[in-house]
Formats: sequence, structure tokens, C-alpha cells
Amino acid sequence: MKVFLKRIAAVSVLVYSVTLGVQADVRQLIPETTLKAFAEETSGVAAKRNLDQITLFHRTRASRQYHDAVVHIENQLKEYGFDTVEVMEFPADGKTMFGTQKSRYAWNVDFAELWLLDGEGNKDRRLASWDAMPLSVAQDSLSGAATASLVDIGEGTTDAHYEGLDIRGKLVLTESQPGAVADLAVGKYGAAGIVSYAPNQKTAWWKEDDRLVRWGHLSSFPNENAKTFGFMISLGEARKLQARLQNGEEVHLNAKIDAHHTVGTYELITATIDGADPVLKEQEIAFTCHLDHPRPGANDNASGCVAILESARAMKKLIDEGSLPRPKRTIRFIWPAEIEGSIIFLAARPDIAARIKANIHMDMVGGGLDSKAVFRIASSPYSVPSFIPDVGHAIGQFVNNETLAFASGLATNFPLHSAEGGKEPLMAIMEGFSSGSDHQVFNEGSWGIPGIYLHDWPDRYIHTNFDTAATIDPTKLKRASFVGSSTAWFLANIGAESIEPLLALLKNNAVARTAVLMMQAQGMNSDDRTRMNDVHWKHEAGKLDSLSIFLPDAKQEVSKSTNFLDELRAVVSTSTIAVVNGNAATVFTRNAGIKGPMSAFGYGYLEDKLNADERSLVKLSGTYAYEALNLVNGKRTVQDIRDVLSAQFGLVSVSDVYDYLSALESINVISR
Repeated sequence: MKVFLKRIAAVSVLVYSVTLGVQADVRQLIPETTLKAFAEETSGVAAKRNLDQITLFHRTRASRQYHDAVVHIENQLKEYGFDTVEVMEFPADGKTMFGTQKSRYAWNVDFAELWLLDGEGNKDRRLASWDAMPLSVAQDSLSGAATASLVDIGEGTTDAHYEGLDIRGKLVLTESQPGAVADLAVGKYGAAGIVSYAPNQKTAWWKEDDRLVRWGHLSSFPNENAKTFGFMISLGEARKLQARLQNGEEVHLNAKIDAHHTVGTYELITATIDGADPVLKEQEIAFTCHLDHPRPGANDNASGCVAILESARAMKKLIDEGSLPRPKRTIRFIWPAEIEGSIIFLAARPDIAARIKANIHMDMVGGGLDSKAVFRIASSPYSVPSFIPDVGHAIGQFVNNETLAFASGLATNFPLHSAEGGKEPLMAIMEGFSSGSDHQVFNEGSWGIPGIYLHDWPDRYIHTNFDTAATIDPTKLKRASFVGSSTAWFLANIGAESIEPLLALLKNNAVARTAVLMMQAQGMNSDDRTRMNDVHWKHEAGKLDSLSIFLPDAKQEVSKSTNFLDELRAVVSTSTIAVVNGNAATVFTRNAGIKGPMSAFGYGYLEDKLNADERSLVKLSGTYAYEALNLVNGKRTVQDIRDVLSAQFGLVSVSDVYDYLSALESINVISR
């Protein structure tokens, strides 16, 4: 304990000395005049007007209404003066592979209704309608019709849930997603169709608002005997039906749907502000979002789409009027379908992928007070160490400070307030890696593009009929766009003058992160504590090394900062790591011919290639599995990979990591 206290004291001295000597301030990175130009030109109202339009469309990938949303974005870009607008097209044919993403069929619905019948068999009350609420039809439902009684199967995911029930030819009511019960309920036990009240994603408000209708899914690649349809109803509606069933009543429904999988076209719209430097213009800073989602899909993710559209408009206008010079590097804006569209784009256009040096991703950035949304700026994973999240966090903290001052009644040049929006402080959370959107495709080991991820979480209306334009705050849209524009502009113009303030920022943050690490490591055994320390120092060194991508002439300055890390490490960590043997010492390398993550959207590469028994042996999942593959580079051992995973997400066993990587080896994704 005494040694620990002495080290904490030493770190405290370093924190004080570094902070006192070179206080990191975003205005040391970006001129205040540039920040002011973005603050004054960026319009939350303009962004909100675009959002009002996009939320009119049910934006399922490769569908007619997705095309309508693409046309709106395209028209706006042309109106803003972009002459580099391109709509890229890729086949949605159910068979073409783009890296690890299998192209899905286009899905369109012409008609769908679900009716509650009265005692005479007449239509009494409509429970679901494609025209009124397309969200009430489970995505990837196929044509069918049934007039049948309703049976409550509860969870419906195991054979035990069907014991004693006769559901053949009937409609089933379930608390699970339609896709989770289709194979059993329809494929094995012969149900005619599915009615689901799957609750919203779990938050503190989970199941609290029984008006919410949840976005439902069936498989994009259904088993032949399980092709079916599903309707989504609210929890409140389900409780009414359950009460009648529990009272011994028969509940009869009429369901009809005309929906189809067809060969179609993925559309991805992109535009650029071309760089001015004859060499650096070949490097790109990419804004991304995802344009698809069910109607209304306001925060998820019309908000991200219109925020980057507003960044594009503001930048273009400021450049055209001479308020800002053309950036040195090219800035690209991309509107794809979520995750699958980004995989398709990067896999199909390796020429563009190779030019992208940073990714600014926005997915859910406009939630107002009613949605309970909390704004966050997330980092790249450890597999892509970079200084870029430090810059994004510095800009985010600047917005936090300025908007808190504004809300507190103090004078500030940066209220970042929209006339039609709120005046609350932003209070953004600066966090580590968070998965769940297109940024993870860019970060993925196949491409290794670092960046920041702007997003709201929690949001009590995510994926429901209440995710409407009325819940969106124009002030929030303005602030998200400002953070994205400022970060992208800095990266697009970074030069020798940026070296000193950047290194000061990284030193400050390294000390702060070291103090956090020391506190977290106290509950670990000595070996794990030593390993977590080793990961930490390698990650901090990696952040410094990443400067060379943008500043290849900064080697001398970076070397001095590396010496600073060595001095800091000597204060807090002196132990050595034990030699590893056996499976822990195994080294894997990536198969360069298979690009993309193992879990995509509507299709899982690993799930497709392994049988059920093989999948049951794989325990590693989620961000652990995602990052484990990212870390495979022909140099790291299984132990190394386990240590990095443990440092980021919490301790995990070597055996679980080895088993997962062995599974990837069995399908030729990696080899030893």
C-alpha cells in the first residue's frame, strides 16, 4: 500500500507539472476565428428542416423509399453547390459477397394490415397497418394471409415454450423478436404468422411506456419452411390481448400482407470538398452516418444524416465566400445503409478506402430532453491507436464548457444555441470504444481507419414509433455538426504548427489515463496488473506514433514525448511480464482476401460458415470478438490479444480467446 501511495503521489506531481506547463486548449489546435466561423454558420434549424423531410420515408435498404431519401440528400447537396455528388450503386441480389457481407435482397411492401375480429368474424379494430405505420410490419416479412385464432407462446425460443400448445395454422403472440421464433413457431410447429410485442432496447425506461411499437425483424435469408410474416404491436395492446386469452376467450385476427424480396440496388451517396494541396488532397477525412431505418427514425438516424449534411453545407459556404480557405486534404461525406453499406463501400472501392485517414461518424446525435438522450463522443479501439479521439474529446470538452457557461448565464462567444432549440448545456461524455454502428467497420482490422463516434445513449425511443422529429433538438444538431466540422477541419489542415499543442494534449491525457489505470488495476493479481500496464504504455506510444500519418516530419518531437512516457512508466511500473507458453504463445495472421467483421448486418459470416455445434463452442462475443480479430496481425500472441481485450473491456480468459481464434482459423479467416 505504501508503494502504491508513493506512486499515486508521483503521478499527482506529474499531473500538476504537465497541466501547469502546457494547459491543453482547443484554441491552441484550431484558431478561434475558424471555430467562430463554424459556430455562426452551422444551423440547427436548417438541419432540422432536412430531418423533417427524411423522416417521411421508411428507409429500408434498397427499397423505393430509401431511394426517395437518397434523392433528397442528392438534391440538397447540389443546391449547396457540390459538383462532386455521386450515387454509387451495388447489387442487392441475395448472393454477391462484399468482403464478409452478403448482399441482401431489396425488400418492399405493397400492403399489410392486421385486424382484430369481433364475435361474428367481422373486422373490429385495426392493430397494424403498413400505410399508417410501416414500423408495425416486421422487416423482411413475406406475403401471406390468415384468418385465425391467436395463441400466446411467451418467449417462444425453445421447444419447451410450445408444450401443450396447438399452434398449427394459427397466429402466435410472442414477447421475442419474430426472427427469434420463426424457425420453431412456423417452421417446426406450423404457425400461420407472428405477432410480436418485443419491448424496446433495455434502458431504465424498459417496458415503462406501453404505447411503443418496436422495430421488428425476420431473417433476410429465411429457411424455406420458415418463410413467414410478422406484425409488431405495442406492449399495451399485447396486454389487452393476453388478458382476454387468460380469461378463456378466443381471440381471432385477420392478417394480410403483400411483401417481397426482389433483386434491387444498394445506393450510397457521397460528395467531396476536394483538397487544395497537390499531394495531401489524395488523403481523405470521411464523414459517415447511416441513411436507412424505419419511418420515422428521427434520432436513429436521420439526425446523423442531417448533421453531416449541415457540416457539408456550412463548410462549402464558408469556403465559397472566402471565410475559410480550401482544406489541404479532401473531406468526404458518405450516406450508406447501416454497417452493411459501409462494408460494401470499403470492400468494393479499395481505391477510396486506402485514401481515408480518419472517420467522423454520427449515429443518433439529436435527441432532446424527452428522449432522455445522453450525448457521447467515443474513441477508436485499442487495435487502432490514434491521437484523433484526443482531438475530438478536446473539442467536445470545449463545447461542454462553453454551453455550460451559456446555460449558467455567463458571457461566452460560443453558446452554440439554435433559435428553435434548447439552451441546456451539452454535457457530452468522453468515452472509450463503443460498438454498434458504421464506425466499427472503418475501425475494423481490414481497414484500420481511426476516428470518433458521436452518438446518444440511452434514448428511450430508439427503434420505436415515438422516435419522431418532435423529439429532436435543433441546438443538439448544431452542436454535433460543430464538433464534427471542427474535428474534420483540424485533421484536413494539420501541419507543423500543430505538433507542439498536439503533443501537449497527448501528454496531459497520458498522465490522466495512467492515474485511472493505477486505480483500476488495484483489484487485479500482480500478473494481470503488470500486463494491463504493458498494454497501457504500448497504447500511449501508439497514439504518439499515429502522428506520423499526418505529420511525417515530426519524428524528433515525437521521440521526446516517447521519452516522457518512459519516465512516467518508470514511476508507476517496474515489474516484468512472465514468459508465455502453449496456446497462449500462438501467433495468428489475417487472411488478406477476407475483409470485414465477422458479424455484419442481416448476415453473419462466422454464423454462416460454422454449424450450430461449432458455434456453441465459441464463448467470445460482442466487442471482445470484434476486437480480437482486429488485433490479429502476425505478431501478437494469443496472450497479447487477451491482454489488450482485458485492458479495454474487462478481464477475459486466454482459453476463450484461443477458442475463438481457432474457430476463425477453421474457416480460413486467419491462419497460424
